[in-house]
Amino acid sequence: MSLRMIRDVLKAREVLTHCSLCGRAFARFPSDEEHIFPRWLQHHHELWNRKLNIPNFLGKRYKTVKITICQRCNGTTFGALETRLAPLLTNGDPFTSIVTVCDAELAVWLGKIFWLLIRKSHSVIDYRTRGLPKPGRIIPDELFPGTLYLGMMQRAFATGKGFESCFNNDLLIPELFCGAPFSLYRFRIDTRDNRFEAFDFMDNPATLGVAFRSDNLGIICIFDGGLHRRFRQHWYEFLAGHALHPLQFAEVAARIIYDQTVLHEDATRVTYYWNKALNAIVSQMHTPRYFNPYLEVHHDPKRQADLIARFTFNDPSWILRPDGSMVTCLHDLNGDFLRFAVTDEELAAARADPNQIVFGPMNSDWRVSEHGPSSSGSA
Repeated sequence: MSLRMIRDVLKAREVLTHCSLCGRAFARFPSDEEHIFPRWLQHHHELWNRKLNIPNFLGKRYKTVKITICQRCNGTTFGALETRLAPLLTNGDPFTSIVTVCDAELAVWLGKIFWLLIRKSHSVIDYRTRGLPKPGRIIPDELFPGTLYLGMMQRAFATGKGFESCFNNDLLIPELFCGAPFSLYRFRIDTRDNRFEAFDFMDNPATLGVAFRSDNLGIICIFDGGLHRRFRQHWYEFLAGHALHPLQFAEVAARIIYDQTVLHEDATRVTYYWNKALNAIVSQMHTPRYFNPYLEVHHDPKRQADLIARFTFNDPSWILRPDGSMVTCLHDLNGDFLRFAVTDEELAAARADPNQIVFGPMNSDWRVSEHGPSSSGSA
């Protein structure tokens, strides 16, 4: 049964005829039109009539971004998860409130939003190609197969099965080696700067990376078999215990998502197995457990600067300097966390420091260290 389920997910049935979460046929099971961004979240941040800024839905209003799913997923399986999360994410201190929520639940919930956005995007014609003999999709056919890892995770949750990850050669004793199929990071957000919205959502289907910011909570999740947490978590440990300004959070999201573009190609491949003892789908990465697949030879400073600039609404030429150094707002010259200058006193101190510069993307002051790292994401 579960082997057929794996094949079914990899075949990806049409969103108009089958539930994108559990795969049930609408001809046999009742369905509802679901807001991809939950209504309680839209109401909390007054998003109803706002326009999205994520690339695959530019110009769309939050209230119009919907997809049909079955009533069981909407009202029961995923509904129960949202019922638990909604009051925690909409109170005055969501960062503290969600300490009771495990990473897996947060990954499933964010993954649901991300996956439904992907499915919707792949089902819609890209208006820029509508005059061509064969119009393309917003998420093109060649990119879509790489997103099915996320779809497999959602299907497993929807059908009451586990979803685990392991490395090449780990399958001899999977119960000992299987782990989380994602890399998830939580951050406290500094909410003092009222020039910035209290909500943000960023995604990158090509790397299966998503970032979510709501009030004083920021979450970044990469659906990558746990590779990033295993091999690059230490790069970002200097941020622990600090509250990140919204622009700092956006830079961290861009850097973590960029990290996924330098992977060895075997680390982007996966084989699925059904493990009856675990009642879980096991996704086996094609790289060994002790091989670091993040390759410096794949690093491209310009590509990294472009991504940081896009996430922070900046100009890439301000991020990557002619001498090859990378400007960052995350740390000072000693590699320690750099508190973002917000108040008049903080801005004055930053301007008086010869080792710091201040400039203003989005009509806001961005305090940065003058000599950032030249290698990808290093802090």
